[in-house]
Amino acid sequence: MSVARMQEILVAVGKNKQSAIGTANTAAEMLHWGKLNASTANPKLNTENDADEYGKGHEWATQNFKTSWDVGGSFEKHASAEFAAWAFGFGLGKVVETGTSPNYVLTCTPLIPSAGDDVELPLFSVVEQMRPGASAILDRMAVGCAIESVQLAVGHGPGRDNSKLTVEYTGSGKLTEPSTITMPADTAEKLLPSASLTLTINGVDYVANRNILSLETGWKNNIPPDYGFYPGSDFQTSGDGSSGAIRGRMLYGKREGNLKFTAFYEYGSTELALLKAQTTGTAAIGLSYDTNNALTITWQQVAFATAEVAETDGWVTVSVECTPQYHATNGLVTVVAKSGITGIAQAAA
Repeated sequence: MSVARMQEILVAVGKNKQSAIGTANTAAEMLHWGKLNASTANPKLNTENDADEYGKGHEWATQNFKTSWDVGGSFEKHASAEFAAWAFGFGLGKVVETGTSPNYVLTCTPLIPSAGDDVELPLFSVVEQMRPGASAILDRMAVGCAIESVQLAVGHGPGRDNSKLTVEYTGSGKLTEPSTITMPADTAEKLLPSASLTLTINGVDYVANRNILSLETGWKNNIPPDYGFYPGSDFQTSGDGSSGAIRGRMLYGKREGNLKFTAFYEYGSTELALLKAQTTGTAAIGLSYDTNNALTITWQQVAFATAEVAETDGWVTVSVECTPQYHATNGLVTVVAKSGITGIAQAAA
């Protein structure tokens, strides 16, 4: 037998944004890195049959028809400066790059159509290979992918697992098999460990108080997949109506941010008072490897939606869910990602 283990899979993603939904990233525009989960792009061919149609003399199917293609997957990784820059750059969509090597700074904010921004997210390609070559088990490229969600989770205790980023993506359905991509060299990553956390929410410094246990924060684009299949969106094989339709656009839907945390609850804790008063303030979250490699997420205005006193491993804790609000001057959220990689979510040079 010549079976394979999933750990053999090689993965690369587009660093630069595609110039068009059907124009794949080249090998020079890609980042190659590992991940923690076994999920693949999982191309799915959707079919229909004629069982419910009349005129056949019976109620059973006699034909199947290729209708459309779906592609989607996820990346779960230990949080790194490079992956965070890629995830929030493509996830939020509006990216301004400043700085020089080794300190490129990406300032990422949501796209605002009323300000002239696009109604589509920046797109990238995903390559998956397993034993590439003449006897490849897997060698394909999903073209025209967009980030559905980004979620950061930071916990207590030692080890790399206490700082993770998870990205979900969905694609146009366009596939290139074989990918024709020579896998680039591994991307060196600089971890953003939990021990580096800085956290101030509604005027409370939870790290200085030494009472933070965990937090999660993220962004969801709620991409409406069926709106990609518009009249004229094209087919898997262009011009071949029997090959199944693919999406010709990747609109974002009603976007939403999230933030929740758990901390020790003790005398002087203000969470319940802030909930009752519906006090608003900023939430600033920071992780860093060094001065050149870091991540800062600032929710410009949050209010507490819930604050529940509970128990965690015998300790009295409080779990808080925040509602991010749009600030009239500063907007909703600003993510500043520093790394040694240039061109993330930018047009290729």
